Amino acid sequence: MLWCAIKAAGVRLPVDQRVRQYVRQQVADGIFNVAEVQRHTEGWVKRSLFDGQSVPSKLNRRYFPQRRDYENLIYRARVDAMKSVVDQENLQLKVSEWQLESDVNVYFRPYTDSNSNYTDDDDNVTVLGEVGSGLLFVHQTKWQQRLLRRYGCLCLVDATYRTTRYALPLFFICVRTNVDYIVVASFITQNESSGAIAEALDVLKSWTPDWNPSSFMVDMCEAELKALQCVFPGKSVLHCTTVY
Repeated sequence: MLWCAIKAAGVRLPVDQRVRQYVRQQVADGIFNVAEVQRHTEGWVKRSLFDGQSVPSKLNRRYFPQRRDYENLIYRARVDAMKSVVDQENLQLKVSEWQLESDVNVYFRPYTDSNSNYTDDDDNVTVLGEVGSGLLFVHQTKWQQRLLRRYGCLCLVDATYRTTRYALPLFFICVRTNVDYIVVASFITQNESSGAIAEALDVLKSWTPDWNPSSFMVDMCEAELKALQCVFPGKSVLHCTTVY
């Protein structure tokens, strides 16, 4: 009975702050898989915290968190990365520099506490002129704008992930030129929802009013499909499927 009580006490212990910090560091390095984070952390605990010492029981939650603990720690670390105030301030300074240049179009709305509860419904597609919520960054050079005008009949919309230390989707608009496929615009949204994507597309459309694509190629993503159908009604949307 005494041994069972001791084990139960270990399960109730809070996660050690050093373990929490190590998990956050892995998330900052782009590791989000729960099993992988747990494997790395358990090895680190044995090598670093208890090198040459008796390792606590696996039931000791302080040093060996449960799977739900890892899920919560990873989620909180990713959310904290999305709300980095310092990097937003640095980006705002850079945007101010870009806005003084004549060869760059840029739109930036930072994350603020006023929209900390922002949840964008996929059916709630914003339109240009309405005040949106959440972080939004759209960037296009004049050179990219010229290529979009010239080759923007068929456009590829591609989203990338885990390319930065933030859990934010990065989108590229690509066209096929006489040389190769080239990125002609990029944007970052706080959420991968149809409303956020449509708002970014509306910004690009306002910069190039004569942009009149006949079709788009996208991944099988419902949010992207809804956004394109809203901003460019009646245009053909081709689905790109990959077989592994």
